[in-house]
Amino acid sequence: MLLLASCSSEPVKNQAHLETRPQSKPQRPKRAAAPVKSYGLADNQASQHLLNADTLIQSGNSPAAQKELDLIKQADLSAEQRSKLSLLEAQMALNMGDAEQALNKLQITRPKLLATPDQISFYQSLAFAHSLMGNVLPGVSARIKLGSLLQSPKQQQENIVTILDLLSVLPMETLDAQPAIADELSGWMALAKVLKQRNQAGFDVGEEIRQWRQVFPNHPANAEFLQAYLATPQPASQPMAAEQAPGQPADTGAMIAVLLPASGSYAQAGKAIKEGLSVAHRLAASAAPQSALKFYDTEETDITSLYNKAVAEGAKQVIGPLLKEQIETLALNAELTVPVLALNHVEHLSKTNLYQFGLSPVDEAEQLALKARRDGRQSAVLLVPDNSYGQRIGQYLASAWQSQGGIIAGMQSYDPKQHNIASQLNTLLATDPRVQNQPQTILLSASPEIGRELAPQLKYHQGGDLAVYAMPNIYSGRQNPIKDTELGAINFCDIPWLFADAYSGPLSQSALQSTWQALPDSATRLVALGVDAYNLLGQLHQLATTPYAGATGRLSLNGENQITRKLVCAQFKAGMPVSTGYVE
Repeated sequence: MLLLASCSSEPVKNQAHLETRPQSKPQRPKRAAAPVKSYGLADNQASQHLLNADTLIQSGNSPAAQKELDLIKQADLSAEQRSKLSLLEAQMALNMGDAEQALNKLQITRPKLLATPDQISFYQSLAFAHSLMGNVLPGVSARIKLGSLLQSPKQQQENIVTILDLLSVLPMETLDAQPAIADELSGWMALAKVLKQRNQAGFDVGEEIRQWRQVFPNHPANAEFLQAYLATPQPASQPMAAEQAPGQPADTGAMIAVLLPASGSYAQAGKAIKEGLSVAHRLAASAAPQSALKFYDTEETDITSLYNKAVAEGAKQVIGPLLKEQIETLALNAELTVPVLALNHVEHLSKTNLYQFGLSPVDEAEQLALKARRDGRQSAVLLVPDNSYGQRIGQYLASAWQSQGGIIAGMQSYDPKQHNIASQLNTLLATDPRVQNQPQTILLSASPEIGRELAPQLKYHQGGDLAVYAMPNIYSGRQNPIKDTELGAINFCDIPWLFADAYSGPLSQSALQSTWQALPDSATRLVALGVDAYNLLGQLHQLATTPYAGATGRLSLNGENQITRKLVCAQFKAGMPVSTGYVE
């Protein structure tokens, strides 16, 4: 659906720094996922088309899935096949961001006719569609039904957390107006009301929960869960009610202008960020009135004229632009009368009312170096691609490592097209007389595909004290334990949004699954960038003193009005990225 073009000749699918305009390259087709179970559909041609479409949707190939659905003669379908068809059409609509069309399809779906896996998909899709439309209570009702179908305790707990996070954005008046029948929804609303008041002076949350449990003794939110939930600090990333967040954009007469590419080379990147912005805006609007978002295509005219046009049309805040050269042009040529949250970093650029926020590789290199140094590593060698992108990453890594007091024992470039680097590794890892008896470290930059090919050569040297620390492009952003087992025990640092234990709630990667699964790996993290960009608008004046716990990191503002990020570090274990937390 979307593809962010690579920023260099290295095939790094999840590189999203947008530093230079790339040459156009054909998209490599995705490998289809393994066939999914047909869940009892009749063994005929129609069920085969449904099965094929389901497989293609799961692999992110919506156009091919639509071709399969077009081959189906609906008049010949059984009742359960019609429901399966409606569910697949709803999922495709959600992949395109069309929540209204998805709800129309889900309304004619009969979930009781579907097998349990499809029922789970139905209620997940229904909850997500309502979330996009700002319908909190219908979305919660869908998640309540979903909870009764989930078998995994972890999935059940995540569903409970999402329900409470969704209800937490509702005003007290709505939570007071509970359903007349004391059903499970009324129990959730009563619990959310208690939790919403837990930080108020004089409020005895323990006693209130005890009374709540007497009224709802068999409620899914049991005592063990509530104890753990109350022990977890409330994340700053969750939208709050209007009276609790005076900095949030709530002037409905104002407008927020979003300057993103909707055409040209970076249209797909712009689309991914737009998805994140839109979903964060809809969720905030479910709690309190929000300023409207108005999108402008940065490819239509020069950026200065576009900014002036947006301000003339009533913009009180501006998000974007995305490309570095456009940020520079805007800073040099425009009088920034309203604040601009640019979505990239330009070094040594500072101007009043200009804030810069992006997925900077500088932050990533600094966090990786800090992690390795905290692990006791002293000497490091660098292994980066032999291209302009690799040279920049090598400079960032070397600077970060030396600023932490580490020693650079060597640096080697590899040809991304020729992955046999055994001889280079032998030379690179030769003992440095300056650091005898010190554990050795490789600081690596490689895509998942290249990393998997390099891994056997690294493993040959990875016995004893050698450890590998990689830039975040080593991880695609999607769990793939079969392939990623080849990566061994590589360490990396990445955005919290990719880890359920670091960033949860209605804007988490799990909650937005229907959005990012349809995107290529290169655009997945840009959804989180869009989520944070919207939520940061009300935090800009506080960031210098109060960090913000966002989807893309713990965010702070430096002296040049650039937003810096602290990342969550992780290590591959049996092919799964396991979070080890922030590096303090």
